[in-house]
Amino acid sequence: MASELSHRETTTHGWLRHLWVLAGLTALIVLALIPPAQRGETGAWLIRDALAVERLFPIFGFGIALALVPVRRAQIAALLWVMGMGLGLAFRIELMAALQQIPGAITHHFLTLPITAITVGATLALGRGPRPVLIVPAGLILGIFYALSVKLSDPSFGGRPWIFLAGMGLAIWLMGAVVLILRNWQVSWFEIAGRIIGSWLVAIGLLYGGVALMGNKLKPKTATPANAASENAPAAQNAVPGADEFPSFGAPPPAAPPGQKKPDFQP
Repeated sequence: MASELSHRETTTHGWLRHLWVLAGLTALIVLALIPPAQRGETGAWLIRDALAVERLFPIFGFGIALALVPVRRAQIAALLWVMGMGLGLAFRIELMAALQQIPGAITHHFLTLPITAITVGATLALGRGPRPVLIVPAGLILGIFYALSVKLSDPSFGGRPWIFLAGMGLAIWLMGAVVLILRNWQVSWFEIAGRIIGSWLVAIGLLYGGVALMGNKLKPKTATPANAASENAPAAQNAVPGADEFPSFGAPPPAAPPGQKKPDFQP
């Protein structure tokens, strides 16, 4: 009797797992098949921004980490992720004010990708020993910065709650699908694969963060207008200015033929 009940429970969990995964995939496929003009604001955001690799890869890595730790630790980390979402939504202005002091933060989504990628990646890459401890603060940090990234990409500028709810729902579905699949298979090499993916996340976070911090230092240096004029003085004197440089005077005078007097300027 006990074995029969255990078998039924396993079968039920299997159907729920498959239903969870298939329901989300079906919804995304149907949304992708809808013509762009008919998707609406939320649907267009889901396809264009929410499914971006840089936004979903840390969520995917966090789902792997949840599957590789004990159930109680996974539950605590998932709860802190939800709390972090709320904190990120409530204090996003203060968070952006603090992060804007970092070079390149404003032009790189306030470094949400490198911060989350390094945090989740380190949780995976450092292995089975420290992972149950690291996953708890990692869940809180990921929730805060994922909420910030969703609000930063909101096309309605925060005017409607549907974008935030859709982003939260997508993240919950992806994490749940990863956890359900990996916990069901229980393959020994998942630990190695998790550490490899964690290393990738750390590398991506360091590379992206390094590029953001370097900012204008990576751009090629060009001569300033003053230097350019001094180096090409004859060409600068003979050049005819563009019409847009004289918006209140009409077109510039035509260039004089060689050996003739330059005509007077006619406004």
